[in-house]
Amino acid sequence: MENNRMRGTVQKARRKSRYHSKARAYIIGLLEDAALKNISITGCCIVREKPVKLKVREMYVLHVVPEDTVRADRFELLVQCRWIHLQGNLCEVGFWIISSPMSFSKYKHLCQRH
Repeated sequence: MENNRMRGTVQKARRKSRYHSKARAYIIGLLEDAALKNISITGCCIVREKPVKLKVREMYVLHVVPEDTVRADRFELLVQCRWIHLQGNLCEVGFWIISSPMSFSKYKHLCQRH
């Protein structure tokens, strides 16, 4: 019971640090178009209306296209798929961010091409 209470507290704290987004996201050849639901320094979540062909624990290059490209340019993240949830017609995917744009070139070789 203590473990469940602690997990709930951690999940609430994590959600508070996430920023809601209006950006679009894609993974070349695997994920055509999805909405970036939220993002933080350690993770992000995407949502779309179709199931995805991603695998949990695999690394991918997530391309992010902000709605306001005047204030922020497109960028890439090296991410690891942590979970996939199907709820009715919606598919949500949670990622850990392995590297951000500033250090992405150091880690790009780790991402498997599918």
